[in-house]
Order: sequence, then C-alpha cells, then structure tokens
Amino acid sequence: MPTQVALITEGTYPLYAGGVSVWCDQLLTGLPDTDFHVLALSGLNEVVRCAVPPNVRQVRIVPLWENPPTRRLSAAQRSTFRDIYERLIGAMLSDEASASADFAQALGDLSLFALRADLDSALADPGNVGLLLEVWRRHVTPVTNGLRQRAIVPDPSVTDALDASMWLSHLLRPLGHPVGGCDLAHAVSNGLSVLPALATKAAFGTPFILTEHGMYLRERYLSPPSRYLSAAPRALLLRFYMQLTRAAYLKADLISPASNFNTRWQLHFGAQPSRLRPVYNGIDPELFTGGELEPALPTVSWVGRIDPIKDLDTLIRSHALVQHHLPAAQLRMFGPVPQGNEAYEQTCRQLIHDLGLDDAAVFEGRVPSVAQAYQAGHVVALSSISEGFPYSVIEAMAAGRPMVATDVGGVREAVGDTGLVVPPRDPHAFADACLELLRDDTLRHTLSRRARDRVLTLFTLQHCIEAYRRMYDELLDLGRLPAAVGA
Repeated sequence: MPTQVALITEGTYPLYAGGVSVWCDQLLTGLPDTDFHVLALSGLNEVVRCAVPPNVRQVRIVPLWENPPTRRLSAAQRSTFRDIYERLIGAMLSDEASASADFAQALGDLSLFALRADLDSALADPGNVGLLLEVWRRHVTPVTNGLRQRAIVPDPSVTDALDASMWLSHLLRPLGHPVGGCDLAHAVSNGLSVLPALATKAAFGTPFILTEHGMYLRERYLSPPSRYLSAAPRALLLRFYMQLTRAAYLKADLISPASNFNTRWQLHFGAQPSRLRPVYNGIDPELFTGGELEPALPTVSWVGRIDPIKDLDTLIRSHALVQHHLPAAQLRMFGPVPQGNEAYEQTCRQLIHDLGLDDAAVFEGRVPSVAQAYQAGHVVALSSISEGFPYSVIEAMAAGRPMVATDVGGVREAVGDTGLVVPPRDPHAFADACLELLRDDTLRHTLSRRARDRVLTLFTLQHCIEAYRRMYDELLDLGRLPAAVGA
C-alpha cells in the first residue's frame, strides 16, 4: 500500500498558483508512488485553482474566517475548555522558560478537546472575552519581590480583549481538523498549517515534518495583524505567533529549512539541530533554456505576485534613477495581482505615473511562459523585504540571467557569485547594481553562464525530491529517532 501523507497548507496550494504552490506541485508529482491527502487552510471558502495530480486522494478546505453554526456545550465541556484556554493565554504571555512547552501542551489539549466537543462553539463563547481580559491583565504588570516588571504586551481595554478573542477564535480553528488514516503529516510552512499537524499527532500519534520556505514569524513581524487593531491586540497576536513557532519546533519530528538563513532562525527559536534536514528548492533547468538572445533595449525584468512584501516601490524608484543615466531603459513586471492587493497595485501604478515612467515601467500580468518573462530582460530584479528561498531567483538563474536582488532570507545563498546582492529598501543601491550589469556586457554574460551552472550543480528538482523521499522513509521508521520533545 502506498505511503499516506497529510499535506497541510495555508493560503497556497491548491487554492493559488506560484511560490509555495509550485513546490507543492513538484513534491506531489515527483512522488507518484505516495498518496497525499491535502488539507488547505484558507481565509474564506475558496475553490481549487491548481491542477491536482492523481495521487492526491482528497482535498479538504478549511475556511478560517467563516462563521459556522454553534452548538450548545455542556457545563462540563465549558469548564474543560476554560481551563485549557486560560493555560494557553497564560503561556502566550509568560516569559518563563517553560512557556513554550506549556503553550504546546495547551494546543494539544485543545485538539483532544475537539475530538469530544465542538471546538468552534467553544472558541466563539462570549465568556472567553472576560477570561482573556482577566488573564491578560494579570500578566501585564507582574510583580516580583515587590518590583513591577516590564510589561510583555500593553494593558488591554475591553475592546482590545474583544478583538483579540475574535481573532483567536478563528486562528485556533485548525486544531479541530486532524487528518486521520495517514502515515505522516507534512506542514509546508510554520504558523497555522502546523495546527492540524499538531492535532493529528495528538490524536493519532502521527509524526510530522515541518518545511519552512520563508520565515513565517519574521513575516508576521514585518506585516503585523490587521491595521485596524490597536497596539495591544496586535502585540498579543504576535506573542501567539511566536509561541506557535516555538511549539512547532518543539513538536516536529523533522524540520526542513529551505536555506541556512532559515536554519539560524529555527535554532534561535528552539529547534533541535538533530532534527534539521536542510533542502534547497529545486527546478527542472530544461524548462528555462534558450536565453542566449537579449532584448534590443536595456531592460530589467521582474517576475512575481504584486504584493507589498515584494517592495515594488523600491524597484520602481530605482528604475527612475536608472532612467536618468540610461533614458532607453525599460522595466517589465510580470505576475498576478492576488485578491486583496488591488489597492497596492494602484499605488504602484500611481508611483509610476508620478515619476514620469508611464512609457518605461509596465505591468504585463501573467505570461504563458515564465522563462520568456525572465528572458525579456538583460537582468532580473528581486526587491523583496522578505523571502525564503525564492523560485524566481533560481528560475532566473536557470534562464541565464544575472540577478540584482535584495539581501533577504536565503537570496544571497541562492545567488552566490552569479549576481549582485544589495540591501533592501535602498533604491540607490538597487539602481547602481542594475546600471553596472546593464552597462557591462562582459560582466553580465560571465554572470549569466555562472548562474545556470550553479543551478545545474545545486538546485535541480531531482535533488529536492530525493531529499524528501529520504525524509519520508526516515519518519516511517521512527525507531531511528529519539522521541520528539513533549510527544
């Protein structure tokens, strides 16, 4: 019988294309002898947009922000839930050494509670607001030996507690969705996708792998919860994400960082070195051939989704500086506008207009061939303020194009000596690097050859798939590993 794997995603495969969804599709199609059961966390009740291979036996979508009907809980169930909820909030707000283990234990207890009672109804109980407020205020100004200590989060108002309780009721919902009948679980990012993996482990003893492409916690710090929340609930929710990150490292049987940058973060937040199995993303380089010809005009190409984390503001401003020295220079940007990012796209278009770049910087949407999008430029740009180990970098390198990229995540590891890496949010440094490569044909062509050679050596799809096949085999024989902490 084929190995049965629960693949758990958040806001990516099979609901949206690109990025992590590319990696998921590669994994699924690269392991045709493995059966996958996909659990996809989404905001609302989304539809499947990606092609699903035949070894995906089921796709289940869990919408976090819909409001299912609630059921009446017994007094005993309410009492049990309140005890767990109080311990969870206390661990979130504690700076004791045991806080992460206590938080992980409370998550496990909530998932077991969900097997016996309706978790959604318990999370939606209005009485949680008062309990949250009480525990929160208890931890705001702790007193030790008569001295008041620095508050971990701001003192809350009743409105703050209402907002935080509402958010937690949605964020904790995945604990009610364990995946039974699987040999192992695979969470494809840290954060909320870990919750069903924790629940599956608590309910059935199923081991799980955690893969991290970008650093989920870092991205929460860069883009904190809703701007409509006040400082107090935002701070509380960041504590939630921090303790969830630590709980994931504590409970995961294997952790697969996509770069050494990720590894440093994981070790800092408590991951055990013996459980780390770094695996670079991989591609099929044969899909990115034919890049010998360059465009007639000096051109910078960008490929990705239109999103604030990609910092197109810096890219556009840098191109205005490039144009000052090379008036014929073009900026061609390829990629979709995710739902909810329409306002950001309009801000970028307005910036283009304000800088007088209407004829020199163009959004071109999706293209049939991503290789042609990379090869539309002499160089390929990546201006992000946060990345994991981005496909756009290794794809551009395979297409024979040198990168100008920001020094975030695993980008420097990927680029190596085949492109130019500059600080994030620095239009002048970005422009200088683009100008250097656009003006120096010899350097550009040398880096182009190096880039493709580097991909062929380090970043092939075969290397990536075989690494995960070995990890799956390793987890199927847990006797070779010590038990996970707190398992």
